[in-house]
Amino acid sequence: MNACHGAVAPAIADPPEVQLRIGVRGQDRKAVDRFTRELIPLVLNGPPGATGFGEGRPPVREIVAYWSALLAREEITTSVELVSVEVPS
Repeated sequence: MNACHGAVAPAIADPPEVQLRIGVRGQDRKAVDRFTRELIPLVLNGPPGATGFGEGRPPVREIVAYWSALLAREEITTSVELVSVEVPS
């Protein structure tokens, strides 16, 4: 809840909805595959309008690294570099 807007969004004591992201990591591919099979019944029995499962059961795949984070706007320096390239005729 409020993961994107943080302190900018007003605090709500009783939010109307909360989105949950689920991930799994393991050494046994069969166990991870079993976990993904359990997700679809959970979504289908959940509230109408559940999002993120338009493509069916998520595939089991190797992820080298995944780390999501929010950074303060002041920490980011924006820059644009224009490069001129001559095209041979």
